[in-house]
Amino acid sequence: MAKMGSLCDFVGPPLTGEVTTGLIDDAPRYCDRSDLFDEVQPFAIYLRDYPQVTVTSDMLATRDSARTVGGRDLFLPVEDSAFKRILSVWRERGFVDAIRAASNEDPQRITRVLHWTVTKLKWTFDAIERTISRGEGIPTSRYESVADIATTRDWATAPIRCLCWHPHCARLAVATKDDRIRVFSKGTSGVAILRHSAQKSVCSVSWRPNAGRELAAACQTGVLIWTVELGVASNSLSHALLLRQRNHSPVTNVAWHPQGDLLISCSPADMNMLVWDVSREICVPFKRIGGNGLCFARWSPCGSRLFSATSRAIFRVWNTGKGTAWDAEKWKVPNGRVADACFGPHLTLLFTSTEDPATVFSLPLQENIFDVKDTIVPSGIKIAVPLIDLSRVYFPTVDGEISVGGRIVAMDWDPSGKYLAIIFRDSPVVVLYRTRAIIGSRITDVSPGCIIKGFSDEVPDCMQFYQNYDPDVNSICLTIAWSSGRVQHFPIVFSSQRVTSRSMHSTTVRFGSSNLQDISLHNYSLSH
Repeated sequence: MAKMGSLCDFVGPPLTGEVTTGLIDDAPRYCDRSDLFDEVQPFAIYLRDYPQVTVTSDMLATRDSARTVGGRDLFLPVEDSAFKRILSVWRERGFVDAIRAASNEDPQRITRVLHWTVTKLKWTFDAIERTISRGEGIPTSRYESVADIATTRDWATAPIRCLCWHPHCARLAVATKDDRIRVFSKGTSGVAILRHSAQKSVCSVSWRPNAGRELAAACQTGVLIWTVELGVASNSLSHALLLRQRNHSPVTNVAWHPQGDLLISCSPADMNMLVWDVSREICVPFKRIGGNGLCFARWSPCGSRLFSATSRAIFRVWNTGKGTAWDAEKWKVPNGRVADACFGPHLTLLFTSTEDPATVFSLPLQENIFDVKDTIVPSGIKIAVPLIDLSRVYFPTVDGEISVGGRIVAMDWDPSGKYLAIIFRDSPVVVLYRTRAIIGSRITDVSPGCIIKGFSDEVPDCMQFYQNYDPDVNSICLTIAWSSGRVQHFPIVFSSQRVTSRSMHSTTVRFGSSNLQDISLHNYSLSH
């Protein structure tokens, strides 16, 4: 059995105030603040193909100035009657919100009897929601619930809340605290800034594969589908479609199928996982008993598996291939809930829970696993294997010492399956592991890479590997958003002698809009 990885195997960061700028030929490179943008630095040559990203506090608008100016702002306000306002809320947001709006009206405007009735109903609805929230373990009516679910270290205060690379080109979407999404693209002048009145509390964005300019954003009230126009006039030409379903908010995650046909959205307030056909603006709900609301979902690179994490210990792995009805395998983590998960080569899944200290588990999902020595379990049985022990360790620094380890906030596996990056709740660094997923084996090899350290006043908030991986290029890029607003492209360069052109031997499964109808027909025949 392979040795379990540990943070004790790492070499600590330097005792000086230098930052980690790259991993070149297995050796971490460092420099100080004055040399960070020097083109003669050895890491600079590997960053020329990526757009330069700058987010400063001056760029972040206040909440009042960040809202979109719509048609209603161009005309003088008209005083509507109380009943007309309540009816408008009922049409736009449903019966429960209409009751709440009526309870806030002046009793003289809607009669005292009606005001007394709607006030009692409001108290009843509030009591039911509080009971449901306590049962789920993660409150959904409070602002802090999104901050706990989002794969961002300090979501409520971070200047950059999430980022996402386009799967086919050097185009980066950055969601900021002022409820705007900025799109940086290599070779394009200017930055597209996306604003919408419904774009509040963004905690997940995802580019649509095989569609260069479509971007999905998970928001407080639903899912925004942006068609992004790049260039000088991008801010006025970009437009958005709002997808919204009753009782499906806040939306905390969106994930496109690798072919770009279907979109998954998740909400901790809803036990249904919604599968959207965006072109037709319809969705099919997938509901399973146990686990309460859903926090996030992840597709495998081939699209034949879908991971969904609930707000409790339960998570599911859906089999979405073979042209049949979707079915799910139900699993549980030992403690807490799943904090993050990611797929790698050969249908290998890595996941970790919210416990402290955390453990990264490896779950091979490929069929017909053949183990000659039968070292773990009988052949054909799937089991999650503890891969990395992330108990805290302490390293000395120029300011004393830093703690590395504990509860995980975010975890990302690069598309080639060579490196795994981890951000912790209480550590000011990013930990980088070397990995190797072996086809036909239940074991994923791990070894220490390096510890990525920022400046003394910075902590990592979120990250993602560059997605358009080319096996003929001997480098990988990890993009990190730091708490100062600095966005760092961290190059990982390996010598040409070690470069291999391993490809993922998997069959691509296509899903079209007709397949969504098949899902609907088979939905109620799936086992709970």
